Amino acid sequence: MTLQNPSLAQALQAWLQALTQAGALRHMPAETLPLAEANGRITAVSVWARVSAPQQHEAAMDGYAVRTADIAHAAADDPVVLQLGEQALPVDTDDPIPPGYDALLPHEQVTLKEDGSAIIVAQPTHRWQHIRTLGEDIVNTQLIVPANHQLRPADLGAIARAGHRHVRVYRRPRIAILPADSGAQPPPGSPPLVDNAAVNALILGAIAEDWGAISHRLTAVDADVADLEATFLAALDDHDLVVLNAGSMAATATLIARHGEVVVEGLAIRPGHNTILGHAHGKPVLGISRYATGAILTFDRLARPLLRHWLGQDQAHRAHITATLTRDLSAAPRHDELVRVSLAQVEERTVAVPLSRGAGATMSMVQADGIIHVQRGSAPLPAGTAVPVELLRPEHLVAQSILHMGSHDLTIDLLADLLRRSRPSRFLRSHHVGSLAGLQALARGEAHIASAHLLDPETGTYNIPYLHQYLSHVPIVVLHFVERTQGLMVQPGNPKGIRDLHDLVRPDVSFVNRQAGSGTRMLLDYQLQQSGLPSSRIRGYERCESTHLAVAAMVQSGMADCGLGILAAARSLGLDFLPLFHEQYQLIIPRALYEGELLAPLLEIIRSDRFAQTVAALGGYNVDRMGELVSF
Repeated sequence: MTLQNPSLAQALQAWLQALTQAGALRHMPAETLPLAEANGRITAVSVWARVSAPQQHEAAMDGYAVRTADIAHAAADDPVVLQLGEQALPVDTDDPIPPGYDALLPHEQVTLKEDGSAIIVAQPTHRWQHIRTLGEDIVNTQLIVPANHQLRPADLGAIARAGHRHVRVYRRPRIAILPADSGAQPPPGSPPLVDNAAVNALILGAIAEDWGAISHRLTAVDADVADLEATFLAALDDHDLVVLNAGSMAATATLIARHGEVVVEGLAIRPGHNTILGHAHGKPVLGISRYATGAILTFDRLARPLLRHWLGQDQAHRAHITATLTRDLSAAPRHDELVRVSLAQVEERTVAVPLSRGAGATMSMVQADGIIHVQRGSAPLPAGTAVPVELLRPEHLVAQSILHMGSHDLTIDLLADLLRRSRPSRFLRSHHVGSLAGLQALARGEAHIASAHLLDPETGTYNIPYLHQYLSHVPIVVLHFVERTQGLMVQPGNPKGIRDLHDLVRPDVSFVNRQAGSGTRMLLDYQLQQSGLPSSRIRGYERCESTHLAVAAMVQSGMADCGLGILAAARSLGLDFLPLFHEQYQLIIPRALYEGELLAPLLEIIRSDRFAQTVAALGGYNVDRMGELVSF
């Protein structure tokens, strides 16, 4: 009976049980490989020594083979003279020690007579000194590595020393990734659209190869059922696992059921709900989400255990750490959720910043350091809660992460890139939550750096009044970063003839806004008030994006006629720009962190001529005071 929407654990258990009954869960067959080609492979049988190593007594260094009995009474005031060729034999490193000799004297411990006929020994030595004895490393018939062992370079060396040239390993599993459709077609004359199914095939194939499998990314098959079925059956014949990607759940289930059994239909988890598990012709089949993040996460949790079983490996679990949530997480009533988070150590604790929860948010996997498994029906997790986090990156890299919260600017991304170039172990993690939220995060000890451009409508100054309000309890440093120009981003050629904020209230003009609490939103609201323009008359005022680039993308796509943002964002997407305002964009840093080692490389870049020149070249920035301390 097909399971409908079980938990991830229940689905995996049911699938593996069905595969066992279908004979599809056996270990991969063995193959014989030359040792030079076996690194990283898994042994299918144990490897036992055929010979000892060393195979005979060998010299550990250059010197003279001697008999310890001949020099037992040697002393500085009564040295022993040994005749070469009779009592002492010259040997080089790795030479066999002749029978009857039981020690080696290095050249530096003896004196050679002037005529070269003998050596003079002034002290005794121990038996077998400087000699590698037979079997010292490996003894014939000794176990070198067991079955189900992943071979490392040192293992290969030991196997070779034990007399083997080849090794028996499991064949690599062969995985076919079959896009079930070729995606939407662009309008005539438009650039080709990125094919999500092909992108997923690229990702899943690379993941499988990381696990030691061979992946074949098959050509996308359109909606024609007969073509899809023929390609599916051919893939089953030549592969150990077939992954159907991007097709509808109903079509995938029908295809599997026609040639085998559907074990699980749908998972009680997000992302990745639209998952099908089954088998056909004695081979496992996995139908997976068309959305990249759901595909990645479910493939990892379902295909990885299967591959590890085939290769004789245990179901190893990733390391977990405890981290503190920076914002609330709610639980859904009917499904678990795998929430991606960015991690950083701020002072004495690790903080977890939830990332985009969308199933298609590929960047959430790029930026993720870990995953929080939120159980369905559980109580909400408020900000400040300590939660277990499954690590996707090593913990020591988390400790090297610099967490930036606040206003978005393209220069922050540039700064992150230059930091990795100069210090590969250091990461700048940036979260565009808006200026006000950045200061609040800093006040709660949830960030290393905040960025802000908050205009105070009463004083006309930037940031300082808000620092007194939100960070009076934290000794801080304010760093001048850039003076930047804000203006209206409009479509090329400015077809609507937009000139300034007064045009926003025109009924034929649509606008895209920034989120509440962002400096750009506060600047807009202040300027609208100064101009006597009611926001209620702006079509699209309530439509919000969290970055300048996202606003620019909305304008480029035609979803809006204009949006307030920076010149660099407009240029990056080929938009026209109408400059309106100048503002101060500053960095706020707790003094203890400013004076610490973690931020030192970042501050060095900020104060470098190279960085200033690169930022200035973007356009719309004044960098004359970049890196200066601001007194307040």
